[in-house]
Amino acid sequence: MPKISIIIRTKNEEDWISHCLESVFKQDFQDFEVILVDNNSSDHTVADAKRYPLSKIINVDNFMPGDALNQGIKASVGNYIVCLSAHCVPKNTSWLTNLLANFDENPKLAGVYGRQLPVSFTNPVDKRDLLITFGRDKRIQKKDYFFHNANSMIRRDIWERFPFDSEATNIEDRIWGKTVTENNLHLIYEPTAEVYHHHGLHQGNTKKRLQGVVSIIEKLDVDIVNDLPDSLKPENIQIVAIVPIKDNKRLNTDKEKLLNETFRNIEKSKFVNKAYLVSNHEYKIIGSECWIQRKDINNSDNLSIENVMSKTLEIIESKGYYPSLLMYINFEYLFKLDKLDQIISERQYKGYDTVFHGYEDYGHYWVETDGAYNQIATSLDPRSERSPSFSALYGQGCLTSVSNIRKGKLVNGRVGILKVEELKYTLRLNRNSISDLVENGIIKSLYSNGS
Repeated sequence: MPKISIIIRTKNEEDWISHCLESVFKQDFQDFEVILVDNNSSDHTVADAKRYPLSKIINVDNFMPGDALNQGIKASVGNYIVCLSAHCVPKNTSWLTNLLANFDENPKLAGVYGRQLPVSFTNPVDKRDLLITFGRDKRIQKKDYFFHNANSMIRRDIWERFPFDSEATNIEDRIWGKTVTENNLHLIYEPTAEVYHHHGLHQGNTKKRLQGVVSIIEKLDVDIVNDLPDSLKPENIQIVAIVPIKDNKRLNTDKEKLLNETFRNIEKSKFVNKAYLVSNHEYKIIGSECWIQRKDINNSDNLSIENVMSKTLEIIESKGYYPSLLMYINFEYLFKLDKLDQIISERQYKGYDTVFHGYEDYGHYWVETDGAYNQIATSLDPRSERSPSFSALYGQGCLTSVSNIRKGKLVNGRVGILKVEELKYTLRLNRNSISDLVENGIIKSLYSNGS
């Protein structure tokens, strides 16, 4: 029975599998078996691999990286398991010996991973990542759970206690590393166990791959990755909500009800420090110190929202109050989204410059140019095959920095959008009164679900 089982996962690795196996079977240490776990390769991967004395070839249909390793290990017999990527080529004949040597008289050792070296044609980004990540110094990891199973060896008895995560879409190795270190086991980085690995750490550094890696790491290290300095946490930021209205005559009863509801909604926020009403008339919903007379803003009826916000900021700062973030709110929305704090958290914890609500829109839009109509979005594919546009609902809460407002921009920089699921939250009171809407059954139907 071989001492070591080498598990190699493949998917269309025709260009590399022979190089990998050629080097594996030239090792000084020969007490091993090789098991190939193939994911329906459509090229000559399997045919090329069969030229070598493999113990088994396993085919998997629904490939998940951890599950593929688990299946290969279940079919193996060795006391030590080597996980080796098909596009990794051991540098010399002592590679396997150098991995194994670490396990002598080290009962706390769960796994060893070796050095990965670029080849001459590895792209510069991957070269940088490989050379920085895999240095020349050996290290023992008792708390650091970084582990890379493209070139690694683990103890079988440890795997039996802690198999690889079968559901993880990637970095199943780091998930495993975190599990074993949290159970008082150690990991070792062995720089003398070297392989060439041409494509680097993240399979071409595609955005989708990187996002997947980051999302998993964020879950593993939620206390670190998702933390902020105290001064950047939402509860410590000076945030002002601004509600500007055009009211050359006092609001009618229906509109005043909506205005009251808007400020009640703002009061529910844990993070909004103050709310200012910009209007020609004083309403008793707020203190007079938070009422800014619209007439103090020159030509305000003809100004953009950005300019009204900018002028309002100047007035607020002239009173000795200096906010960091401003939230624009339009009171005319019939239904209020109780998610102002979510907007604020989204901005702070994800580093957006501006965050607002948006509604998914799959419509087809056309514009007239020189008497001809042209479609803005050309796709006529079925809805299920199209990506949505987002219709901005700034008035349901649009949060931005004072620096953006000073530049005359409500929306600027990196944008985050909180998706609104229900159509009712897009409804605004314009020409119709609430009474008209009630009479026509619109409000009743909208509230019939208990909203």
